[in-house]
Amino acid sequence: MSTEDAATFDCPECDVSAPSTSVPYDSLGYVVCPVCGYAATPEAENPAIADRSPSASD
Repeated sequence: MSTEDAATFDCPECDVSAPSTSVPYDSLGYVVCPVCGYAATPEAENPAIADRSPSASD
């Protein structure tokens, strides 16, 4: 019988690596780092989108 590597969560903030089954998820289903509390939300993954101001043509 072969063994497979389990999926892991790798925190971009504190570099912790943990099995994805052992990390908590918020109410919307985004992973939360068990060490530093980093939440992998769309805003955290792409901060450039939040920095854009609306243009005059909008």
